Amino acid sequence: MVNKVRIGELVVAEVKEIHSNSVELNLAEYNLKGFLNVSNIPGLWIRDLKKNIKKGQLIVGKVIKIDHIIEISLKGVSKNSKEKKLKEYSVEKKAVKMFKRVCSEYKIKDKLVEEEISSLKERFGSLYEALERLRKREDIGLKEEFSEVGTRFKTGEKTYEFKGELELHSNLGNGVDLIKESLNELKIVEITYIGSTKFLVKLKTKNPKKGEKNLVKEAEKAISKIKKCGGVGEFKLT
Repeated sequence: MVNKVRIGELVVAEVKEIHSNSVELNLAEYNLKGFLNVSNIPGLWIRDLKKNIKKGQLIVGKVIKIDHIIEISLKGVSKNSKEKKLKEYSVEKKAVKMFKRVCSEYKIKDKLVEEEISSLKERFGSLYEALERLRKREDIGLKEEFSEVGTRFKTGEKTYEFKGELELHSNLGNGVDLIKESLNELKIVEITYIGSTKFLVKLKTKNPKKGEKNLVKEAEKAISKIKKCGGVGEFKLT
């Protein structure tokens, strides 16, 4: 991560500790330790350090040295540059929070989420920019695990998934064909073969109140069909 910080880059830093002639910082965007020497604070005498900078304060500085700790300077940073940088930081922080919240709703592992955020930032400059493109229905190359998250940001609506296990049996000679015909009764669900005569059926919907009920109705169509042909069927929600 250190090699991603560039000399001359403006960064947002949180004040962690204030000493007599220096300030310990945390570079908020990189989660790296930073350092500010009093000599790099314009128009400030050493005795005024604690009056002008407070613990927990966010400041904007320019990176002047990269080592085991990042040194920044407040010199040459205009008021407009500070305001613009702080606004960008605030917007990006909200974008990250929102993306993580949506991912948690779909139970995506934290490690995968952090990796995807890092990838998007690298490709688009910021997560906010990536999500803006997604809202415009652009393909931003999200990994397969984030397909539902992508749909959520594109439509602005949450998609709910309901699933269950459907089992169909027929002892007739053409039992396989009868099971296939019964499965053809399912129109609005996704079907995955599990094994033997068991199938996983999924229903995606934006209406959580009717989702489970509609999935059961779909499964009952297949069960009704196989029963008419002398077979049996069973369905259970998972």
